[in-house]
Amino acid sequence: MTQHDKQVLFKANSETVELAKDKLEHGEMSELLRETLNRVAHGADVAEETRLKDALEAIREDKRELRQERDNIERQLEEKSREEERIEQRLDALREQEGEYDGVLAMLEEDLHEGVRIMKGSDKVKRAAAIGDCEPQDVIADLKERNPDVPEKAYRKSRSDEPPKWNADQSGESLL
Repeated sequence: MTQHDKQVLFKANSETVELAKDKLEHGEMSELLRETLNRVAHGADVAEETRLKDALEAIREDKRELRQERDNIERQLEEKSREEERIEQRLDALREQEGEYDGVLAMLEEDLHEGVRIMKGSDKVKRAAAIGDCEPQDVIADLKERNPDVPEKAYRKSRSDEPPKWNADQSGESLL
């Protein structure tokens, strides 16, 4: 209702009103009554012009609402695209980190297979843990999992009665 509109109330036979409602779609009775008032007040041409103006305004309002919906959907799509990009970047960083961690584990495995003892307190293991974003004991656990054939003594300091390399005999000769 605009500022120039006035609400009109009048009495009519309730049976007649109900019969008319049954024959019309929702809202059509109000539209017909408005048209009738316009025809009486201004003649048929003005009533048609008013009806067309009202229809035009309704179409324009529908278009405004649809544009608002479209703009809202566009904003939502843009936000989803930003979220998608952030997640993809995080995945890439994780994959890169995993690749670096695997590379460091491979270097530790080379040392291990050369007989070097790998202990969780060593700088190399600490560096691997930092790259893998884990604890030194996790690095050792990963090495044990990847190298089940390597004995437990390879992951501790040598005792006084053992050679420095875990895979050597007392004379220092490699057992492998």
